[in-house]
Amino acid sequence: MPTPPSSPVSAAASRRAFLAGGLGVAALALTGCIPQKTPGPSATPTGDTAPAVQKFRLGTAANPVTLDPAVSGDNETFRITRQIFEGLIGVDRETGAPIPLLATDWISSPDRLQYTFILRRDVKFHDGTDFNAEAVVLNFRRWAALPKDAKADSDQGFTQVFRYSDSLPKLPDSIPAPKPVEGPDGQETVDPQLEAEHQAEVQRLENLREQLKSNPFIGASTGASASYFGSIKTAGTHTVVLTLRRPITGLIEALTLPGLVIASPTALAAAPAEPGHPSALSTHPVGTGPYAFASWKGNTVEVARFADYWDATAFANNPEAPTLVSFRETSTPAMRLGELRRGDIDGFDMVTVTGLRELVREGKLIVQRDPFSVAYLGMNQKNKWLAKPEFRQAIAHSIDRQKIIDAYYISGTKEARGFLPPSLGIKPSDTYYGPDLQRSKALLAEAGYDGSPVPFLYPLNISRAYLPLPELIYAEISRQLATAGINIEPIPVDWTDGYVSRVHSGSTPGLHLLGFNGGYRDPDDFLGGIFSDTNKQFGYNSPILQAQILLARSIPGGEERVNAYQDISRTLAVDLPALPLAFPISGLAFNDTVRNYPSSPVLDEVFSDVKLNTK
Repeated sequence: MPTPPSSPVSAAASRRAFLAGGLGVAALALTGCIPQKTPGPSATPTGDTAPAVQKFRLGTAANPVTLDPAVSGDNETFRITRQIFEGLIGVDRETGAPIPLLATDWISSPDRLQYTFILRRDVKFHDGTDFNAEAVVLNFRRWAALPKDAKADSDQGFTQVFRYSDSLPKLPDSIPAPKPVEGPDGQETVDPQLEAEHQAEVQRLENLREQLKSNPFIGASTGASASYFGSIKTAGTHTVVLTLRRPITGLIEALTLPGLVIASPTALAAAPAEPGHPSALSTHPVGTGPYAFASWKGNTVEVARFADYWDATAFANNPEAPTLVSFRETSTPAMRLGELRRGDIDGFDMVTVTGLRELVREGKLIVQRDPFSVAYLGMNQKNKWLAKPEFRQAIAHSIDRQKIIDAYYISGTKEARGFLPPSLGIKPSDTYYGPDLQRSKALLAEAGYDGSPVPFLYPLNISRAYLPLPELIYAEISRQLATAGINIEPIPVDWTDGYVSRVHSGSTPGLHLLGFNGGYRDPDDFLGGIFSDTNKQFGYNSPILQAQILLARSIPGGEERVNAYQDISRTLAVDLPALPLAFPISGLAFNDTVRNYPSSPVLDEVFSDVKLNTK
């Protein structure tokens, strides 16, 4: 295993320095045991220059499923791969804005369909392979050619940004009119409010139909009919040109996602070290980042400082940065707390509200992240009861979200009345399902509910930013539902036994607990990420919602785009495929070996910015 060297830089400061030369162009853009590392540039200096090892040991909630970020939706994977890989665009640590990384400049065409990226020179992958335009093109082509099941495992990468596998929504020919009801005088009439709502729905359908015709996808697609990806080509050794079939307003921000990082072509060409993995990267990742993969043994992954990292100032400016980082699975909150106290780890993520109180009393360093995730209760409409809107509304009115937040989330967590965090500036729908037990019982009667149990999937042995204590959150929700008269069939599934895959497949239609961590600051990340394909997870097929999401992501920033996302929020509130629960505050805890940790709401936490107490 490589033994690491000296110290990392404030990547924030060094990366901002590149803006001096690139800001003008950037402004235009806004119009078991795993085998050891193969020979390549040393991860550590040799001879008398090698410094003492500065090890940073982080307790994590789970082992990564894979170390190939292109086929993962797991933040435990991304936590590690953000140290190893880099993408074309980085994130400013202070503002969250996109900044140059492996691309130093970029220019967009006036129609926003073509982006030219100027690539950084003199960059090498950890295995010694040169970074250049061919490497970028090869990675994009690999992402497009991934098998269907591999694409399904990714939710912060190529498939999600470019909607590569999506087809154009088929809008209905008409919207059924509300049925007349017999009044006290024996005459059948239609409720005026329902009639007005119907006319508004008819007008919305016609508007969507017209917009889809007037804003078509351009050119042939190598993916499905609604794929935004046109092509990517080299235009020189250090220049690539990306062509879209339709504009993506948040494209530059989206290119910061951890699933869109550039891997070594040599590593991509290697055969997988273990059967069942789509690439050698799954167990042996090779990128251009400040840390190189060192080992993966059992429940511990280690990365070591890369001595030939292109940004030499990163480690020179931060001599207190780790030279070796160890990620150790410590699955329960109690275990993480105990290991921190014993000094077995230097810090851990996913601090729980109960553990927080003890940590504060003990004087530990607590680092909180601003809320940029949403927890939700999914309601799969393939279940015969959840197919009834009255039943879903009854569930929503049964739940006291604030009580759940007060008991199981860190102070500062807010109730979610929509799926978009407030920081995105999109007003939630006026349709609100507050706790109302009497209304819930009336709706259950209206739905004809006979007391049949409803399956409820929830995860075991995991902590997520959006679900810090999932078993306890499930227990409280099920208690509240029982109070309203709704019977639950509990279905606990261990997180590592494929909980997320089971939920996404819709194989057990019923209720489920899940959430979404935002990857970049654009509403499409949340609404597109959760609802672009609703048929399996939610048993909910809405061509109108699909058309709304498709159209909104191409609208330039401004009032029209804000209104479009508010319309989507209204659709979700009325159709209720899921009930948003909370916008959680999450936190990390450290002992006195750590002086500073670069927390990020989008989890873009690169450890060359960590400062250890080295004396």
